[in-house]
Amino acid sequence: MKTPICFKNPIILLILGGILLMLIAACGGGEPEELDIPIKLEGGSLTPGTIQVKQGDMVTLMIETEEAGEFHLHGYDVEMDVEAGVPTDFFVLADITGRFKITFHAAEEEHEGEEEHDEGGENEEGELEIGILEVRPR
Repeated sequence: MKTPICFKNPIILLILGGILLMLIAACGGGEPEELDIPIKLEGGSLTPGTIQVKQGDMVTLMIETEEAGEFHLHGYDVEMDVEAGVPTDFFVLADITGRFKITFHAAEEEHEGEEEHDEGGENEEGELEIGILEVRPR
């Protein structure tokens, strides 16, 4: 059986190997990105419910909410006050991989005179779990 010409010539083998390496590298995670992600908090739930980014991305969550309170990203321990009807930018460098809870704690003045109650996902501190930030390895 004849050996194909490309296997006889080491230069062709090197070129093919280089092309293969470039193709593999091109399929990798790529460079970190700056992402602007609009999110909306309505009726106690976040849209989208799960936000997916890659490690190293600089993420700006552009928050719109119908209720004033505190927006909290667990795992990164980042908190920010938000006002009802006022778009707010929440910045985070996604440098830790994993799935992280996003919670919301309504402003105290919103609840004066109301009875304490446990609505879907609200913990003892009044934080409502509203979504997930998923940071995947690059």
